[in-house]
Amino acid sequence: MSYQPVGPRQEAEHQAEVRNFDQFTTIDWILEEKSQRNSGARDVGYSGRWRRYLEEVWHRGQAFFTLTAIGVTVGCIAGFIQVLTETLVNWKTGYCARNWLLNKSFCCQRIAEDTRKFLVIEGAQCVEERLWVPWSNSVLAYFTFITLSVAFAMLSALMVKCLAPMATGSGISEIKVHVSGFQYKKEFFSLTTLAVKSVALPLAISSGLSVGKEGPSVHYATCCGFLIVQFLLRNTLKYAEQAEYLVASSAAGVAVAFGAPIGGVLFGLEEMSSSPHFNLSTLWKSFYVALSAVSTLQYLDPFRNGKIVLFEVKYDRDWHVEEIPIFILLGIFGGLYGHYIGNLNIWFVTFRRNYLSKWPLREVFVLALATTCLSYFNEFLKLDMTESMSLLFHECVEEKSGMNFEHRLCQLDGKFSFLSFLTLYCSLMFATVVRALGVVVSYGARVPAGIFVPSMAVGATFGRSISVLVENFITGPHVITPGTYAFLGAAAALSGITNMTLTVVVIMFELTGAFIYIIPTMIVVAITRIVYSSFSKEGGIAEKMIMVNGFPFMECPQEHRDFLDEYCAADISTTDVVTIKESMHLSDLESLLEEVGNSYKGFPIIRNDDENEQEKRCIGYVTLQHIRSQLGMYTNDNTARNTVVDFTKKFLPDDENLIQFSDLVNYTPFTVDKSLSLSLLYQMFHKLGCKVVIVEDAGFLVGIITKKDFLRFQRTKRTELYGSINTFDEQSAERLWNLIMRVIRKLRSKQL
Repeated sequence: MSYQPVGPRQEAEHQAEVRNFDQFTTIDWILEEKSQRNSGARDVGYSGRWRRYLEEVWHRGQAFFTLTAIGVTVGCIAGFIQVLTETLVNWKTGYCARNWLLNKSFCCQRIAEDTRKFLVIEGAQCVEERLWVPWSNSVLAYFTFITLSVAFAMLSALMVKCLAPMATGSGISEIKVHVSGFQYKKEFFSLTTLAVKSVALPLAISSGLSVGKEGPSVHYATCCGFLIVQFLLRNTLKYAEQAEYLVASSAAGVAVAFGAPIGGVLFGLEEMSSSPHFNLSTLWKSFYVALSAVSTLQYLDPFRNGKIVLFEVKYDRDWHVEEIPIFILLGIFGGLYGHYIGNLNIWFVTFRRNYLSKWPLREVFVLALATTCLSYFNEFLKLDMTESMSLLFHECVEEKSGMNFEHRLCQLDGKFSFLSFLTLYCSLMFATVVRALGVVVSYGARVPAGIFVPSMAVGATFGRSISVLVENFITGPHVITPGTYAFLGAAAALSGITNMTLTVVVIMFELTGAFIYIIPTMIVVAITRIVYSSFSKEGGIAEKMIMVNGFPFMECPQEHRDFLDEYCAADISTTDVVTIKESMHLSDLESLLEEVGNSYKGFPIIRNDDENEQEKRCIGYVTLQHIRSQLGMYTNDNTARNTVVDFTKKFLPDDENLIQFSDLVNYTPFTVDKSLSLSLLYQMFHKLGCKVVIVEDAGFLVGIITKKDFLRFQRTKRTELYGSINTFDEQSAERLWNLIMRVIRKLRSKQL
């Protein structure tokens, strides 16, 4: 908290949209550019000619070495997570006969005698050869599935709660805020958070909860980037340059999660990079880190099939113009899904905060148990989401190879009874509804959780259900490619929930290689964006979570800041300004700092002869952090209480009774007239990246506005004019809570 502006800030104190502002430290991008960069190379521990040679190599290639280290580390962690996830998921349905620790991919392979290479055995043949043994007893299989699912969820929640609370959720919202210029807690990027996230994430996915690994992949990747940069380049980078490495790391996280390096790069640019000083160097850093990470993952081959994604498929049959109305329908579904599911999730996040925050472990237990019980008897829910999408994306007849895909999804011929059709259709729609509701209640629970793949799974089952209807009632079998409807539905749902366009299109192409469907995919994504924008202007789920969590973030739709033209700087400036004179005794300065405490983060510097309260001229600005860090050197010197502290180089530097603080002062702070429109002030804060603006009247200091003060006013007024993005209704929440409590009481009294 920096200043106490009259009116707007006091009104905003109780607004949910600003409650977590003080967890972030505002970065002044202008001062960052002015700061001197320490370009000294690290001491490599050698002497003489070899030391100079190594220092020169390091100096010239430090960026390359750092980016390579980030990419390789992210790729290794991604491989570990994939193998562990598949192992845990497979344990719920069976075990490997020769080594129960192996997952199905590693178990179902043998070394060919002629080539001495690994030979992958297909699933059915692997079971027939008794390499992989499913749980034979149906009762044992059911209880094993339920027990392990709940145990994995609880272990994940326990790790997060006890070891690293910052490892919960997705992390994308916090990273977006951090790289935009509001520094978050270092614990968010700590080694402990990285370790817990890397282990708790596979446990959460394996539990069957409607959570994905893409958002958490961005988090653990940026943790890697932050830690490696701090280790290799510490004290050599400005904040803007550190943010570039974090954006590049986030690109690597998406790249390894989807197996889509170009999509990862576009994600970093479209979704994460929002700083006022975007450089093209961010592009090549993102490209190189994504390349390194995916190459490492390809080398590790976690799927044991030479691929880096599980649901990679190929489509041979071209699309028809007559299918465009179906594509439009899928786009409409994506837009509606993004709007309603996003809003429902925000509503439930608030409900969780108000009613369930005291019982995070119990909540995870109930969610895991309910999800598992509903999923067991539906194959599209029981399977891991990536396996389910691989099944739904699959083409029934591959024209080039002549092979048929044997599954009831592809048995739409004359022998396919109406009852079988109805069963299949209801199964797909049931999976769509249950998965969508699972996304609402699971995203935000106290486990690592992403929303990308669960949303894709919702769209895939919906799209495949549409293909079933089309084949049965419109075209007949083997006219369309049913898997493409699932593919396009997944793209629509992903675009709807994230509000991304180009990134989604590229990711889907890299997943499937379906370049002949580039026009249908673009149609679907375009319709999704149009439908979503007609309902909401707030952006995707990441932007909504920023708002509902009360994080500071400057970007705002134009429609929601038109009201700024009606206000000027004087309306929101802080009039209760504490100033520091250009020179003052050390004891007076310490008394002033003790009096204000942490309520003020900085002080304008005025001249000694400015005694009139109404006629103070600002000659500089100094932050509280810099003053305290400098004063730390004099706290133990009892003879220096009467020493003069100089902020303006007015006195000679060799004076024995003088402490020189002039190097701490910004002598060119941004100043504006009190009549300046807030719409122009928004541009200054957003595009220039300044942290503090001095408000003057005819050259005299009358107030101060910080970036957070501006955001407090903007968020409050926006909520007053357009309503909160959180549609939380206390009455409906109370009814839901009463219903939950009644069920609990009945369970305890054994009436159910």
